[in-house]
Amino acid sequence: MTTSLQNLFVCLLLLSALTLTSAYGAEPVRIGVLAFRPKPQTLAQWQPLAAILKQAMPERDFVVQALSFPELNEAVARRQVDFVLTNPGHYVLLTRRGGVSAPLATLVVNEHGRPVTEFGGVMFSRAEQVSINTLADIKGKTIAVTSLDSLGGYQMQAYELLQAGIKLPQHAKLLLLGMPHDNAVDAVLIGRAEVGFVRSGVLEDLVREGRLDMAQIKILNRQHLPDFPVQVSTRLYPEWPFAALPQTDEKLARHVAAALFMLEKDTAAMRAMRIFGFAVPADYIPMADLLKELRLPPFDTAQTFGLADLWDKYSAWI
Repeated sequence: MTTSLQNLFVCLLLLSALTLTSAYGAEPVRIGVLAFRPKPQTLAQWQPLAAILKQAMPERDFVVQALSFPELNEAVARRQVDFVLTNPGHYVLLTRRGGVSAPLATLVVNEHGRPVTEFGGVMFSRAEQVSINTLADIKGKTIAVTSLDSLGGYQMQAYELLQAGIKLPQHAKLLLLGMPHDNAVDAVLIGRAEVGFVRSGVLEDLVREGRLDMAQIKILNRQHLPDFPVQVSTRLYPEWPFAALPQTDEKLARHVAAALFMLEKDTAAMRAMRIFGFAVPADYIPMADLLKELRLPPFDTAQTFGLADLWDKYSAWI
């Protein structure tokens, strides 16, 4: 009798475990992707990733969500996503405020048929703006940007201008338009702003989509980088990290990372995503240094007020 009860107890435990496993397996794995282009376009681009991960882990379902900066911040804070794919500057913010893990992998972009693991920022004006040709000419102008959170659409350019003695937003008027980066291009073309900031590759995407003629614009501070296939105005930084949230099961995170590294570059899905795959995580410490220099979140708390700050604040009065 005792043996029968023990067997029944073991069977009940196994049934309970199987039920829990089934329920856990039924819960979709949510991947939050920052949408720097229009959301439907971002979702269509990254939807194949859900199918690829499902094929690698048939017991799980994967859902890709295209989110703006505020939406992704909230999703991380509320633990509504399990993984994130976002720009490195935003990633640094999420590690400090949302507990996001060290990167599992770094994106390798397919940029005009070439594998690219870095990207930069672009500064541009309308072609007929004869008075805007150098970084110094940007001072005092109206600049169209998506958000102060945007690494390729603001922070990279702000850092480059800071090295030239121009501080943003003090030395120019910022026109904050929100995502996607297309908004900044449109604002410059219709004359709402004199200068626009976007991440590298956006202008070429718009040309390919038939929405822009490169003869309409002028690239400012053009960098001549033989191995970089698109226009850029700043130094280059590591591509986007793929990272897990604290609540994500460690075993799941390992399996997802393994699947990312095993992606085959020459497939229809990869061509649709316009990537070559994922590489071992890059070093994102320089991103923290850039944000500290610009005093942007999460490094925007009060710091030592030095002579340079004194002069910047009171130079007119002095």
